[in-house]
Amino acid sequence: MLSPGTRIGPHRVESWVGEGATGQSYKGEKTEGDRKKENFYIKLLPREISEKRGFEDLFIQECQALEQVDGPGIWPLQKFGVMKWKHWVAYDWNPGKSIPVDSPDVSSDSTDLPEEEFHLIYSLEDDLEYDPLSWTQDSLLSLMITLHRALYHAHGLGFLHGNLKPSNILILRTEGEKVESWITEFGLYRLVTMTSKNNEQDGTKDSVVSTLEAQDSKNRSADFRPTLQAWGEEVDEKCDLYALGQVVHEIIEKGNGPKDVEEWKAWADTAVSESPFESAAHSMAALPGVGDISEYGVKLEDGSEISDEETARIRKEREQEWAFEEKTSNLRFKRNMTGLIGGLFILVYAIKSTYLFFLPAPWTEYSLAGLLDSYQLAAGLWSGQSWGILPSAYDEEGEGGQDVVGVWEKDDGLFRLDFRKFKMPEEKGDAKKRWQFIGKGATSDEDYHIWSDYLSYDRSRDALLLVKRNDGETTFKPGKEEGRIPQLYPESRFFDNSSKVKPAELVFARKGEAGISWELFIGLGFLLSYSMYLRNLNKVILDGPEAF
Repeated sequence: MLSPGTRIGPHRVESWVGEGATGQSYKGEKTEGDRKKENFYIKLLPREISEKRGFEDLFIQECQALEQVDGPGIWPLQKFGVMKWKHWVAYDWNPGKSIPVDSPDVSSDSTDLPEEEFHLIYSLEDDLEYDPLSWTQDSLLSLMITLHRALYHAHGLGFLHGNLKPSNILILRTEGEKVESWITEFGLYRLVTMTSKNNEQDGTKDSVVSTLEAQDSKNRSADFRPTLQAWGEEVDEKCDLYALGQVVHEIIEKGNGPKDVEEWKAWADTAVSESPFESAAHSMAALPGVGDISEYGVKLEDGSEISDEETARIRKEREQEWAFEEKTSNLRFKRNMTGLIGGLFILVYAIKSTYLFFLPAPWTEYSLAGLLDSYQLAAGLWSGQSWGILPSAYDEEGEGGQDVVGVWEKDDGLFRLDFRKFKMPEEKGDAKKRWQFIGKGATSDEDYHIWSDYLSYDRSRDALLLVKRNDGETTFKPGKEEGRIPQLYPESRFFDNSSKVKPAELVFARKGEAGISWELFIGLGFLLSYSMYLRNLNKVILDGPEAF
């Protein structure tokens, strides 16, 4: 339910009216345009239906056609629009007529009485519930002539109502008991039920939340449709005529109908029988006392069967177009989504491959064969976090081997990994105790072993090569003495003629193989799905709506 003041298109909600089978109803005021400050009746279609893919295109198409449906007895659609999920239609506001509570006399047109002292008559439903005036032969005939003219015109344009009942028949009684009436909400039944029919064809089901008020409205609609005609099923012209027959029955039973009702009962019985009237023109021609229906612009044609076939053809074409639009919209959505996801995975694969072409694999262990020494570098273009193994030279116990965390940074084409290890404090003498190092600013560089390892990346071997190590005082480089494994030696040993140390390589190979690239695998899978949806979409477009 929308709060007062909420904007719906060019309207501002003033008050809640109710919720029916085809959506929520509000009284609103127009806030712009040539009819600014005038009241309008606004219908908000159910969100569960309006969020269906393809619904917006059909909604706009249908409403554009409904705007042309106008004539005697038709309360025309004035405006429509879409705001996010809100699909709304707007009609002129029917001012209605007020009658005092518990008074047998119809009041004046004034609606200034306190709310608890009068009833407002907007529709035939209100009239039958609150208005004590009886229906005469003339007033009932006038009502039915107007309603038949409306159906005749709308049916001729290919529009069926499908939800005709007293609450959708606006009524206004003027002085002299003259009755003015209009049918409202043409086309809404089709809009809110077409997605359900298409989903049934696809073998899927809608899950639509229905309030008690909306359910009561559907139950009320069931009283004015054939017994076997369930809500959501396709309707035909005779369904609307059935509703008119039920309206007459209800007027006779609840509305103080005409004294001589036998002819009207016979007409209504035919309208709701298993062999009803063929068309609105046939039904109108059978009204008691109607006279020549051509005076009202209604004609009985000899080729009425052809007209029925043409109406069925138009209706079928509209349904085919709806199914075609929904199918193509569904396929376009799936094509676009699979293409987007596939493209994103391929892009990730391309970025990853480019990264690995120039840089070692992130978060991957590069270890020295036969030893515990290893390195890991976090992802980064110019710097990042790093992990290594503590050298025994910086371990007071002389063992080393513990994990140590540092940072890496590109330095003259090499990866410089900076590490530090806290020195254990002296346990004797006047040296600081361990607890005295706790706190901000309590330590300095002198309290740490600090060293930097310089590595290069050999892309052909997918390995890191230790180039040198610098601890601020001494530079170490990898070398080898005869009969011994490669290790780090002070740089001076390489320039000592008496030294037998020769340069060597310390190769930290990638642990484990790269394995399958899931990004490429998934990306190709989605692109394959994209091509399948594209092929199906092209086939559906080529076949056209006629295939549905």
